[in-house]
Amino acid sequence: MRFLSLLSIAVSLYPVYGLSAPRATRPHGLTTDAQTFAGLTFDYIIVGGGTAGLTVANRLSENPSFNIGVIEAGELILDEDLINVPFFFGQSLGNPRWDWSFNTVEQPGLDNRPIFTPRGKILGGSSALNFMVEGRASKPEYDDWAALGNPGWDWNGLLPYFRKAESVTPGDPGIVPGADGVPGTDLTSHGRTGPLKVSYNRVINQVLDLAAPYVNSFVEFTGSAANSDPENGNSTGIWQTPRTVDETQGIRSYSANDYFVPVQSRSNLLVLSGAQATKILTRKTPATGVQATGVQYSVNGTSFSVKAQKEVILSAGSIQTPQLLELSGIGDADILSQFNITSVIDLPGVGENLQDHLLVSADFLLKDPAPHTWDQFRFNSTFKQEQQDLYADKKTGLLAATSSIFGFEPLQHLVSSDELSSIVNSLDSEIAGKTLTPIQQRTYELMKNQITSGAVAQVEFGMLPMGTVTSPLADGRSYITVAGLLSRPFSRGSVHINSANPLAAPTIDPNYFDLSFDAQVMTTSMQAARGILSSGPFADLLESPSTPGPDVQSADDFESFVRSAASTVFHPLGSASMAPKEIGGVVDTNLLVYGTSNLRIVDASVMPIIFAAHIQATIYAVAEKASDIIKGCA
Repeated sequence: MRFLSLLSIAVSLYPVYGLSAPRATRPHGLTTDAQTFAGLTFDYIIVGGGTAGLTVANRLSENPSFNIGVIEAGELILDEDLINVPFFFGQSLGNPRWDWSFNTVEQPGLDNRPIFTPRGKILGGSSALNFMVEGRASKPEYDDWAALGNPGWDWNGLLPYFRKAESVTPGDPGIVPGADGVPGTDLTSHGRTGPLKVSYNRVINQVLDLAAPYVNSFVEFTGSAANSDPENGNSTGIWQTPRTVDETQGIRSYSANDYFVPVQSRSNLLVLSGAQATKILTRKTPATGVQATGVQYSVNGTSFSVKAQKEVILSAGSIQTPQLLELSGIGDADILSQFNITSVIDLPGVGENLQDHLLVSADFLLKDPAPHTWDQFRFNSTFKQEQQDLYADKKTGLLAATSSIFGFEPLQHLVSSDELSSIVNSLDSEIAGKTLTPIQQRTYELMKNQITSGAVAQVEFGMLPMGTVTSPLADGRSYITVAGLLSRPFSRGSVHINSANPLAAPTIDPNYFDLSFDAQVMTTSMQAARGILSSGPFADLLESPSTPGPDVQSADDFESFVRSAASTVFHPLGSASMAPKEIGGVVDTNLLVYGTSNLRIVDASVMPIIFAAHIQATIYAVAEKASDIIKGCA
């Protein structure tokens, strides 16, 4: 499907390449000319034109005295419905044109399955492929970053940057029963002038006859409450999420179309697309230690290099940033020696402390006749055409909708106090039997305190008013999907090179369910999902569980389902953690790689402790804060 109006928008956004300007004008904008790019000297080279990289490029290029170069392996794609149209979230994953499509090694905790791990290979990175959720974690979770040894990286230190990144359009009242007021109106929490367009699903996009009984049953089952403003530092409860959708255009808002395209005419910003960085070039000096001097990159098998006068900034993401560090001689010397890579800085924390959210979804068949659901788009051709026409004409309706109703709950709302004590005691025993790294020891202390406090969520519940798991879905029948997400896993993994070949994929081992606590919590989420829909007002709408079916009853049954069906939510972080070096940190609070004078990391890999939120909003905030830090050091 292609909408002519959407195409016209996309065409108008395509850049006017700097290379077409007169010779006296420095190339700027977007280019694929690797040789010309290599012949230039930049103040700052940013590796990765993704969520964080383009944010930093935008902010640094605000200073006309800085020359900024960005190296990105993917291309700028502004005319693709699978990326732009909000309702098509998830359908772009796995396309080799714009997805790296990594796989983990086989995961013993997940029935020895390798787990597909999409990452954006496109200008905009994973912000072009994600599900557009723009939520924040709770205040205590960011405060724990500071408590780990990162002063200034707490809630108060990040809030101005959450607000700086966004321009929020308030939503409609009455979508979540019990939530007072209009979402997105509190100016102490929400920004109005940032590049990123943030909005809420409108009443016209919702299925209120299904949403209302779901919310009421959720509140009754959990003892929780509707949250009117989860962006204010308390994200627990059930609420409607903000999402990165530009309402005026009816399309995804992400770093490419809202951080790069509007400023690509700046004469001091040049993005090279179609080029893969292969090495950070360094030198050692008595005065500064290890100094980054530039970046080596490859285009169609030909190698080039470009110089950086001030800094190199790695924004390649939690998978490829540690890979590039190791290829450049920065990492655990023992690992590097296996591939005959000369150690430049022995930094064992590189590639370690990898964390990720897991998700498992359950489908439930609704009684017939059912309330209106999004399944109508699947089996009702008249409704489908109506929605396509509405979107083409007014950029609203179902095709402008995204998943939007989420619940974030502490374990206290899902299990009894005795069960909670048993879970925590089992976790303590399991941790005591492991050899922990110093960063694990410290983060586990902080994370266990948050479990017992009940102040932050351990489980996320996402509701979709349609079937997504059952195959095949029954023709003419409606479903509801409830997904359970493991918000604060204790298992820790790694990502490391397995070859000196810079174009080879790294070895990704998230080590899912290494600690049985994680499996136990996810099992609890699936039991709770069934309990929510089987009780309260929603019970009158439910015909039966579909996937897993009604034969799954015991805790062991649910755990078996979880281990066979759980997959990533695409939120890897922590593999180049911001933390004191002595406990395994890779960067300091200025995001400088330890042992270097001018090599920084700005992406999700620096986030030291995983949190109960989708990570997009936090990446933008980290990048905004990093930009101010870099400017302040110039």
